[in-house]
Amino acid sequence: MICKKAIKNAVIFTAMLLIVGINSTPLISKAGNSFGVAFSVDGETTFTDTQSKSTSSSVQMLCTDKDIDGSYYYGKVYAYKSGQYYDVSHGYEYYFDVNETHNMLNWVNEEGYTRAAVRCEAYSVDDYHGAWFGGYWYPDI
Repeated sequence: MICKKAIKNAVIFTAMLLIVGINSTPLISKAGNSFGVAFSVDGETTFTDTQSKSTSSSVQMLCTDKDIDGSYYYGKVYAYKSGQYYDVSHGYEYYFDVNETHNMLNWVNEEGYTRAAVRCEAYSVDDYHGAWFGGYWYPDI
């Protein structure tokens, strides 16, 4: 009788561990893409590489690195088609510095596009060395 109770308790305990482990695992899209963007002057803009976007979800961007203290950038979502970028942010723009993460509103799919990129515009850039930022972005979260 004691053996059956111990086995039952072990099975219940193992099941609880599995449930807690699955629910506490961070979820990250498989379509994630690391990025590095470099700027020479204040107000300069550059785009991340384009990625396929298959849902109407937000685009997530995480800034993890930069090389010039005091520099920052603004990001907004653009659609990409046939060599052209199209602003699909509806005016939403997000401030980024190191350790900043934003879920960026966009209308890529709603406006009939299937590829997305993030337009980055840098400020407080060093006139001599420029500035560089790095991190990750996910087109579908």
